[in-house]
Amino acid sequence: MQIAAITLYPLQLRLKSPFKTAHDVTYDRPLTLVAVTTTDGITGFGDIQSFIDHAYAPESQVESLAEVQRLSHLMLAQSFDSATTLSNWLQTQSQLSFAKAALEMAAWDIQGKQQGQLLQQMIGGVGATVPVGIAIGIQTDAQATQRAIAAAVTQGYQRIKLKLAVDTDLQQLQTVLAAFPDQLFSVDANAGWQPAMMDRLWALEQAGVFMIEQPFATDAWQAHQIAQQQLTQLHISLDESLNDLADIARGLAIADAFTLKQAKLGGIWPTLQAIHQISVVDKIPWIGGMLSSGVGRAVDLALASLPATRQVPADSSSASRYFERDIVLAQPEIVAGQLPVPSDPGLGVTIDWSAVADLQVADTITIK
Repeated sequence: MQIAAITLYPLQLRLKSPFKTAHDVTYDRPLTLVAVTTTDGITGFGDIQSFIDHAYAPESQVESLAEVQRLSHLMLAQSFDSATTLSNWLQTQSQLSFAKAALEMAAWDIQGKQQGQLLQQMIGGVGATVPVGIAIGIQTDAQATQRAIAAAVTQGYQRIKLKLAVDTDLQQLQTVLAAFPDQLFSVDANAGWQPAMMDRLWALEQAGVFMIEQPFATDAWQAHQIAQQQLTQLHISLDESLNDLADIARGLAIADAFTLKQAKLGGIWPTLQAIHQISVVDKIPWIGGMLSSGVGRAVDLALASLPATRQVPADSSSASRYFERDIVLAQPEIVAGQLPVPSDPGLGVTIDWSAVADLQVADTITIK
């Protein structure tokens, strides 16, 4: 795999509906499409999934874009025999996970196209479809939450995740959830709670919630551990605390579950390593979402097809739910709580270049 050129397209995608979390409200999603072309004319695609600021992760879109440009100049002088070789090389060159993941993603796309293999096949996934869940942002009141849940149940989502604020009325929430006794629920506090709020965790457990993501701050490792030890059914899943494999290793003794986002961990190969590490100690690895473009969501679906990650429906909804306009042509929709895994070589996506042109917010950057 000899790289001839790397082209970057800075984009901004508009969400169909604002997405409110404990961090902020997202209306527009900055992303950068990365196109890596080899000397034999094969182009692979990835996307830079970092956000506009550091509210969620310690790397912004501007920082990632600058790092991808720096790494791209170094890559042009290298030859890689596989995507995993490139991934291992990137780990020695940079600490910025989103930048590394975007380039590595494109390498997997290239390798799949060269070998005529799906990403799913290359990583050991199984099945034509995967079970999926939906993430519902913080609503205005309990009635709005109930309506959103009812709509998700009607669409067949196998897990429903509710974003929680620090002041969410859990008694009202328990009443709402009781109306859907057969539905699997998880919640996400996005690091917005305090360790003293143990009573809130017990309330969620009493309500029958399966899992809570990141109740406490990113560095509150001990608080998460103490809380998990006091819970009997509610699983704590680390998310914001996880930025690389060292964080995964640290978390193994702390939490029951791990929200894995390949862009946040530095790529597909580090995520596969994380899944193995988590599985051998009988913890729960599962695939989260990053409000990515269709490029990144294709990767998420392949990862969600792994036997180890299928036990928790992934955070990947119907494509029509996300953006007013996406940058891929195929728009997979949920059927009976399942989404199809891409079935073409590589990532299995076709870029909508008309959409890229319309959504581009800065000049194209070409490195060759």
